[in-house]
Amino acid sequence: MRPPLDGGRARAGAICVAIVVIAGITPGCEEKKKSADANANANPPVPVPVPVPVPAPVLLPDSGHAHAGDPPLPVCRVMASENGPSASADATGWLDIASHASFTVRTLETGRELRFEGPGRVRACADDVALVAEGSAIGLPGSGEAPGAEQWVATACGVARWASGVHRFTGARDVCKLQSSLGAVQLYVAVDVTATEVAVDGGAPGGAPGGAPHDADTDAGAPNKPSPWRRIDGRRAFALQATLPHPPGAIDGAAGVKTALGACEHAADAVQRVAAAMLPGARAAEGGAGTVGIGDLAEESVIARGVARAACAVAAVRVTLAGSKPVDEARLAAASIRWRLGR
Repeated sequence: MRPPLDGGRARAGAICVAIVVIAGITPGCEEKKKSADANANANPPVPVPVPVPVPAPVLLPDSGHAHAGDPPLPVCRVMASENGPSASADATGWLDIASHASFTVRTLETGRELRFEGPGRVRACADDVALVAEGSAIGLPGSGEAPGAEQWVATACGVARWASGVHRFTGARDVCKLQSSLGAVQLYVAVDVTATEVAVDGGAPGGAPGGAPHDADTDAGAPNKPSPWRRIDGRRAFALQATLPHPPGAIDGAAGVKTALGACEHAADAVQRVAAAMLPGARAAEGGAGTVGIGDLAEESVIARGVARAACAVAAVRVTLAGSKPVDEARLAAASIRWRLGR
C-alpha cells in the first residue's frame, strides 16, 4: 500500500513540533512564529461589546407630580370645583360660572389659592391679575401668604391687592363691592368711580364713628407723596360705583371703556417717562444739585408700574364687558406692552 501523498508534510510538522518541545525553537519554526506575531500586531482582534442589562423601570403610584415626558403643569390651574369648570379647564381664558357654582385655582409657584363664586364671568389666571367681570373672588387665608406675594383682583370699578387675610371682591356692571373680614387690603379706585363705606354683611359698617359712610382711607405712603392706593384694615365693606359723567350702571358702556383705556395709556406713558429718566445719559444731561436721586426714581418706577397694572386691568375688564371690540383690544394690548417694557 502506498502512503498518503501528504504523509511527508504531516511527518515534517510533527517533527517540528517535537523539536520545539524538546530542544527549543528551530530557525524555520522561529520565522513562522515571527510572521504570525507580526500579523497579529497589524490586525489586532476587535473586541466584541458585551450588552449590559438595563433594569426595567419601577412603576410607582401616581403622586400628582409630573413624570418624564409629560407636558409641564400650568402655572395656575383649577384645583377644586363645585358645579363649576373642570380641572382640565383653561383658567387663563374667560370662564363662565353658573349660579350657586364655584371653583378654586392655585398658583403653583406661590401656593396661593383664590376662590370664585357665580353667577359670573372671570379670568382666574390672567397674567398677574385675576379679572372678575361679574361674580366674586374670595381670598382664602393661609394659602401662599409670604412677603411680596400679593394677590391682585380687578373688576370694572377698581383693583384690590392683599398679602394675607380674608377678602371678597365682587364685580358687576353697575356696583362693585369689596368686603374685608380679616387683615389689610389695598384698594385702587378707577378715575371715574367712587368708593363709599357700607354696612358689612351681617353687621354695621366699621371705622367711622356712628357708622356713617365715608370714602376709603388714603394710604399713608411716603411723606408728601399721596398714594393712589387706599389701605383698608379690619372688618369693613365698600361699594364702588361710577360717577358723573357716567350714569349709574354705565361703567361697561362706550364712555366707560374710553375712560378706562385712556387711564391705562396715561399710566403706561408715566412708566416710560420714569424709565427714561433713570437712563445714565438722561441723568448726566440733567446735572446740578437738584437732580433726582436714583433711589427716588426707583420708588417712582415701582409706584408707576403698580398704577399701570391696576389701570390696565380695569380697562381689560371693561373691554370684555363691552364685547371685546377689536379696536379696544388693540389699544389695550399696545398700552400693556408699553408699561411692561418700560421703554
